[in-house]
Amino acid sequence: MRIQGCVAHETKTTKMCDENESCTRIDTDQTNPQLSLSDLPVEIFLHICSFLDASTLVHGLSLVCKQFHQILNDNSLWKVRITKIWPDTGYPVLPPVEDDELFWKLSCVALEKQTSLWRKENVTMEKLSLDNVQYSTIDGLLLMQGGNICISGARDRSLVCWKLPTKENERESYTSIEFAHNGWIWDLAAIDNTVYSCSWDQSVKAWTLTSTGLAHFKTYEMIVGGALLCVASCPELGLFATGSFCKTILVFDSRLCKPIINYQPHKRAVIKLAMSSHFILSASEDRTVSIWDQRAGRIMKNVTISQESFPMSMCMQRDMIYVGDGSAKLHVLDPRNDFKRVKCYTTEHKKGINGVHSTPGCLITSSMDQTVRISSPTDPPQHLTTLKSSYGEIANTDYLNDVLAVSGTEGIEIWRPRSQIQYA
Repeated sequence: MRIQGCVAHETKTTKMCDENESCTRIDTDQTNPQLSLSDLPVEIFLHICSFLDASTLVHGLSLVCKQFHQILNDNSLWKVRITKIWPDTGYPVLPPVEDDELFWKLSCVALEKQTSLWRKENVTMEKLSLDNVQYSTIDGLLLMQGGNICISGARDRSLVCWKLPTKENERESYTSIEFAHNGWIWDLAAIDNTVYSCSWDQSVKAWTLTSTGLAHFKTYEMIVGGALLCVASCPELGLFATGSFCKTILVFDSRLCKPIINYQPHKRAVIKLAMSSHFILSASEDRTVSIWDQRAGRIMKNVTISQESFPMSMCMQRDMIYVGDGSAKLHVLDPRNDFKRVKCYTTEHKKGINGVHSTPGCLITSSMDQTVRISSPTDPPQHLTTLKSSYGEIANTDYLNDVLAVSGTEGIEIWRPRSQIQYA
């Protein structure tokens, strides 16, 4: 009985101790609560955000909860952040569409990414050389499948499909069609996995991109004489257009062999085309850019770019058009203001600008002076870096998914992010 009493007393004492510890733990938790980001004042939360990159904020933190989304959905935050990236400049060059609520945050993500990539391109970008296959100037150049495939057409009449190195395949590989055309291959375009090549032999050919390379699919009939100097496509409508030395532009439905539209807006050769679902822009040696209205089916107007030189390259976006000319100047046309030439920039190129590519994060111009300049897409553009071609005078450039391709005589150079995981 005494033993049982002692045991009972000990059990009761232990129970009281447990209760005291529990109370102490509860009191401690109440006096030292755990803090989270959602408990912080907005000013402190935003100060912490200033140390994180824009991509993490937009694609990560803003998706955590409604509170974070509301705070980070304020456009003024992103405007201030963009101003810090490129002070004393205007962004964008022309006012954005007002109903695009994602514009400022996504633009900030793109600007930060491209600026970090190109400011230290020797560290952040890897450089590949594709050569010893085509033995003349490579005028046709096209990146496909996220920048993992490069198609090149040359004056030796060959058409080559390059597969760039991936994690699975450490070396590049290629397949070549030696006599794809009976004349110089001058330009390339694509709709989905179909490549269109135009040539001095007055033909456009369609090639299907397969796992083993390019396979000839169709040859389109031309109703004009003269070399074909450019080709552009509109995947949304399944259309492509080609411009000729004899001043004519032909528009094709990719399913049909004959042109559905032909018109002659210029007095001299058509040397460059840009195409969207609404417009076809053509640049000519007559120093004008012509605008064809696809919906109305007529020439809308011709714009004289310069009295000094003719337009050599174009990049068409929904809200803005860049035109590079033979005197190394870059012009801006405003499609919402009757395609008026609203800005003109003098670049550091020494010769004509024969390639221009614009993204929300960077502006790329290539020149016959053997250089490619990477700049900010601001007003005015600010220089990031200059790349030098190893294959002489630059013939063509293409830019897709942060991958830059530059062609010259007998070779192609590729710049792409080192950290980017490539998939075949």
